[in-house]
Amino acid sequence: MTRLSKTQYDLRVFAASSVYVALVIALLPHARHAGDPMLRPVYALIPVLPLLYIVWLLGRRIWQSDELEQRTHLIGLGAGSAIVGVFSLIGGFLAITKAVPQDAAPMLLIWVFPIMLLSYGAVQWWMARHYGSGCDDIDGLPAHYRFIGLALLFGIVALWAWWGKADASGAAVFTTFAATFAMTALVFALRRRRIGSGGE
Repeated sequence: MTRLSKTQYDLRVFAASSVYVALVIALLPHARHAGDPMLRPVYALIPVLPLLYIVWLLGRRIWQSDELEQRTHLIGLGAGSAIVGVFSLIGGFLAITKAVPQDAAPMLLIWVFPIMLLSYGAVQWWMARHYGSGCDDIDGLPAHYRFIGLALLFGIVALWAWWGKADASGAAVFTTFAATFAMTALVFALRRRRIGSGGE
């Protein structure tokens, strides 16, 4: 199996994430209102397919990495699993005690996988820098491009939510994520420009 470069991996993950967002926007309304009960799980589960592809890409990337890269990936996955475990525990207690609205419980479950990926990516990046191999764009897209992509994806979902397809709290969450990723992209772009001009 040919080893994927970091750029190829980033582009494929972004493409799969874009397909996932498009499928969620296109199919979830049909899943809620499908007349045939047999169609509801089909509409609901089709968006999972791009996420399974991302998991396969991640496994392939880790398998083809050298020992140091595997160490950073596994530390990132361990930290991501711990963060998701705590998030799920908190969400479970809030749902059981009805401290959150009943319709918020499914939203908590939907966030488990994205939070794991984001926390894994952040910890893996930090560990790579700790070991001296984590420059922002070694063999891959510059970091600010990746965050711009995330900001665009969450921005699209936020617009969809504000246009009446979701509740106001969900729309606010997606808007906050989009704004956070956009600001992070700006920080990395300014940092890259400063380093490029010899400021660091």
